[in-house]
Amino acid sequence: MSATPDGARQGDHPPAQVPGTAPGDIVDAHVHLFSLPLFREFVERNPDVNPRWKRALEDGKWGRRGETLPELDAHEMAAWYAARLDDAGIAKAVVVSVLPDSQYTRDVIVASGGRVAALCNIDPRSPEAPALLKREMAAGFKGVKLLPVNRCYHLSDPACRPFFDTAAELGAAITVHYGVTVDPQGDLRYADPTDLSPVARDYPDMPFVIAHFGAGYLHEALRLGYQCKNVCLDSSGTNNWMDYDPHGYTLAQVFDRALTALGPERVLFGTDSGTTGPYRKWIAYQQRRTLEELGLSEHDRDLVLRANAVRIFRLDDEAAPRAVGA
Repeated sequence: MSATPDGARQGDHPPAQVPGTAPGDIVDAHVHLFSLPLFREFVERNPDVNPRWKRALEDGKWGRRGETLPELDAHEMAAWYAARLDDAGIAKAVVVSVLPDSQYTRDVIVASGGRVAALCNIDPRSPEAPALLKREMAAGFKGVKLLPVNRCYHLSDPACRPFFDTAAELGAAITVHYGVTVDPQGDLRYADPTDLSPVARDYPDMPFVIAHFGAGYLHEALRLGYQCKNVCLDSSGTNNWMDYDPHGYTLAQVFDRALTALGPERVLFGTDSGTTGPYRKWIAYQQRRTLEELGLSEHDRDLVLRANAVRIFRLDDEAAPRAVGA
C-alpha cells in the first residue's frame, strides 16, 4: 500500500478520534517514542549529527542497556503504542520528542487518532524556531519539549524571546527537562530551573511543566513555582535522582512537598516510558499507590493522574465526550 505525500496511505480511512477522557482514566503526561524509522529520518537529514545517533541507527540499539529499536512505520507504531497503553491501563499519553522536525512523529500523531499526543522538539534560540513552531502546532503537536541541559542553552537568553512570543500566540504548552540527565552531552550549568523565572514571569498564561520533579533540583523548582503560578511539575521516571539528594527523600515525601507547595492542580503523572523496553507499569503502580497512601481525595488524584494533563495539553479538544463509566 503506497503512501501519499501527507503521510496517509492510499486506501486508508482517516483514523477515528478516540473519545474524551473521564474521571478514573489515567493519562501519562511524559512518554517517549524511539524507532528505527525515526532515527533514520533524523540521520539522513542531518549527516553531521552526533555519532551517537549514527551508531544507534547502525546497531539498531538505543539507550544505556542497548535495547532494540522497533522497525515500525508510523501507522504500525500508532497501533502498537495503543496496544501498549491498553495493556497498562492508560487512556492517553503525551510523547515528549527529543528529535526536531520529524514527519514520522507527525504521521504517528495523525494515525493515533488522539490516543497519542506529542510535544515537538525545537531549539528556541534558532531564528527559524517561530516558523517551525507554527508548522508543528498546525500539524497537531500540543506544545514543545525543551532540553536546555542537554542542548546547552539558557531559556532566559533574549534570543529565545521570539520563540516564546509565538508559543504564547499559539497557546503552546511547554515541558522542560532541567536537572540531571543520562545524556553524556548534558551540562549541569544549564540544569537549574531558576533560569526559567523571567520567562515564566513574562508569559503568565503559558503553562510550563518541569519534568521529573526537577530531576535533582526539586527545591529550585518549588521556589520557582511559588513565584510563578504557571509552573507545574511532572512525576515522570524512576526519580533515581533521589539517591543523590542529600535530604534522603522518599517518593512519598517528594509528592507531599510538591502537592503541598503547588497544589494538586499543578502536578502531573508520568512514567517516562520509552519504546525500546516494556511500558513502565511498575512506575505507574508505585505512583498511584503513593497518592492513595498520602490520603489524596479521589478528586485530587484524578487531577494528578488525568485532568491536569488534559487541561494543560488540551488532549480532549477534538474528542467526543465520553460518559463516565462508559
